[in-house]
Amino acid sequence: MDPDSLRSFRAYDHQITAPLHSFAGVDDYYTRSSSRQFLGQIAVPTLILHALDDPFMFPETCPTAAALSPLVTLELSKHGGHVGFVQGPFPWRAKSWLDGRILAHLSETLLAG
Repeated sequence: MDPDSLRSFRAYDHQITAPLHSFAGVDDYYTRSSSRQFLGQIAVPTLILHALDDPFMFPETCPTAAALSPLVTLELSKHGGHVGFVQGPFPWRAKSWLDGRILAHLSETLLAG
């Protein structure tokens, strides 16, 4: 295997991750390791935040409304990276948008129940 041929996460997962963990291939790894198969069965209010510029996730990996339980709220953001969601002048006055959004969701959920 030529390390220079691993130019994407999919290529890396096909050549390294899947065989290392005894998956039949990259598609088997993605299918069995994904939480997607459980999204329609969620029974508690849940917030899913997804940044469209996340380097580990792609727009096509975003679940559709039909795949979600009615108790799931999916919010898409243009920016946020991989669990970043940092706002403000970085690094001096950076703050986490994510912290505030989670607290707001919990407040909304608890007050509604």
